[in-house]
Order: sequence, then C-alpha cells, then structure tokens
Amino acid sequence: VGANAQACGVEARGTMEATFSRLQIRKMLHGIHLTERNRNVIISDCHIYENRGIGIYLDHVNLHQINVGNSHISYNNEGGIVQRGGDVRNLQVGNCDIEGNMGQKTSPTANVLIDATGGSIGEIAITGCTIQHTHNAAGSANIRIIGEGQPRGAYAKGELRGGNITITGNVLSDVQVNIHLNNVRGATIVGNTIWKGYTHDFLIERCSSVAIGSNILDRNPRYHYGDGASANRGLVFRDCDSIILTGLQINNVWRKEAGLILEHCRHFNISGCTILDCDGCGILMDDVQDSIVTGCLIRDT
Repeated sequence: VGANAQACGVEARGTMEATFSRLQIRKMLHGIHLTERNRNVIISDCHIYENRGIGIYLDHVNLHQINVGNSHISYNNEGGIVQRGGDVRNLQVGNCDIEGNMGQKTSPTANVLIDATGGSIGEIAITGCTIQHTHNAAGSANIRIIGEGQPRGAYAKGELRGGNITITGNVLSDVQVNIHLNNVRGATIVGNTIWKGYTHDFLIERCSSVAIGSNILDRNPRYHYGDGASANRGLVFRDCDSIILTGLQINNVWRKEAGLILEHCRHFNISGCTILDCDGCGILMDDVQDSIVTGCLIRDT
C-alpha cells in the first residue's frame, strides 16, 4: 500500500529474467511499472487491485518476452495491463481475471491496452482470460490494440502497422467496445464468448489480414440487470482489407443498422455465419469491393 501520490508497487529498469510472484499490490499509483529496458519478465499469481493508475504498466519500455499469468488485475483507474510506445515483442497474457480497470473520470483506456504510437509491437497472445467492466466509463474497452507505430527494420517497406496477434478463449463483457483493433496487420480472433458491448462488440478499423473464426456474440437473458442494454451492439469494420469471417454466431443486435456492418472495405470472405433477430438487416455492406458472402443463415423472428 502506498499513500504517496507517486508511489508504485514495483518498478523494474534494466533487468534480465525478473520474476514477480505472489505479490499483493493495492492503493498505489501503478502496481508493476516496467521502464526503459527489460528482458524475459514473468508476472504470475499476483493480486494487483484498486490502484490509482495502471495495474501492469509497460511504459515506453524495450522489452522482449513477458508472460503475465494466473493473476487478478482489477479496479485500477487508468487500465489493467497497458503498454504504451517502446519496442515490445512476445507479450503473453493468460488465465487472468482482468476487470473494472477504468475510472469514470479518466481518459479512455482498457482492461488490456496495447498502443504502439511512437514505438513498435508484435507477437502478442491474450488467451483464457475473463475480461469485463466498466461500461459507464467513457470509451471503455476490454481489449484495445492501436497498431500504428514507427518504422522498424529495413524490410518494412513503409508498413507501419504492428501485428501477429492472437485473441482466443476469452470471456468478454460489459464495456463500450469489447474488442477494438486500429491499424493492426495480422490478427486471429477465435473461440471467445462476447456480450454487452454497449457501443460495439467488435470495432475493427484500418486493419488487414485478420481472421475471425467461431465466436459467440449472444447475451444470455440472465445478464439483463435491468440496465436497458438487453442486446449486443454488433460488429463494425471500417476501411479494412483482406478479412476472413467464418462461423460467427451473432444474436440480437438492436438499435443498430445491422448485426454486421462493413464500410469502405475490400477482400472480405464471409461464410458459415448465423445472424439472428437483429433490428436492422443481418449484413450491411457500404462501398465494399471484391468480396464474397456464402452459406450464412440470416433471419429475424
């Protein structure tokens, strides 16, 4: 516990193979703060709870290989796991409970926020987590990845978007946007259970080479809570290219134009999706080229 306005639980700088295990960190500024340069970090079996800033903060750090696992990361006002800038590769987040990491008076953040602005990201896996809350924080998201960073390597050929990202086997709910990808190249999203994205369930912008497989987007009636958000808010793709959507179950998208919206997109392959009981149409395509829709079941009963 740290009452001083600048108190952090642990700060690591210039370390090799640092291991943080079975820590309880609460009421600090940031829980675990990684700065400058670190390598091969493990964070496991920790409680990082109710801090004023960020739970686990990768702060413009040069960091390759970090595993975050089996931890509770909750009620940190400025984000749960946050990476900003730096040069980060091999970030694995697994088997964690991550919730409520956004204050109602803070700038928009996320339970998991990866922001490559001014830096570079790649090789990220978010698997097997429960990630949820809080919808009444402005701009809140469960997973938000901003991929556009600085040029990296002689072979980049002008491509500024980071990627090679896997999001699989998670339970996501109760925020404004469940999954938000912006300027990402190379991502797989499969096997997640998703509901109660108050603005969107997926918001995918300026992305390419994304494969979205079997995911369930359905709010069980037991999760109404009387708050008026009795439906999902659907999927929106804007200015995207080379996307595969297959095996999606999209139910009850209400007060939206469609369950699935494509705007200014190209090279979409949509197949084997079930889209049921939406207020608008099942699939709305606005200025979409060179794309195919096959074998989908779309019905409003």
